[in-house]
Amino acid sequence: MSTASDSQTIACMKCKARCCRHVALQIETPSCKRDYDNIRWFLLHKGVKVFKDHDGEWLIEFDARCENLTKTHRCGDYENRPKVCRDYPASDHECEFGSERSPYKLLFTNAGQFEKYLDRKKIDWRWKKL
Repeated sequence: MSTASDSQTIACMKCKARCCRHVALQIETPSCKRDYDNIRWFLLHKGVKVFKDHDGEWLIEFDARCENLTKTHRCGDYENRPKVCRDYPASDHECEFGSERSPYKLLFTNAGQFEKYLDRKKIDWRWKKL
């Protein structure tokens, strides 16, 4: 007989425990040249993404594999994992990577993509040259 945790384990194996291979932190919604420039700076670094989720929140994501993630995509220290890991996904939500819908409403993996987005939105993001 299958349990919820069994189905979650299968889901984690399917996506190769994607949630254990990055760290994402919420950032302020960009609204001025300094914000846009900071996002451009973030995106000039390898392994950094900036995205907007379906709730309208802006986040910065760093590619950073958990040191406890095994080659079989399981936690190597499951009994001692942090509470954030124990609580993910919330009981009233499915895993954001298990859904057919991408967790990203907007995703930027480099500064050029973000600059094109700002230009399409007709946002004045460039600093005046002296």
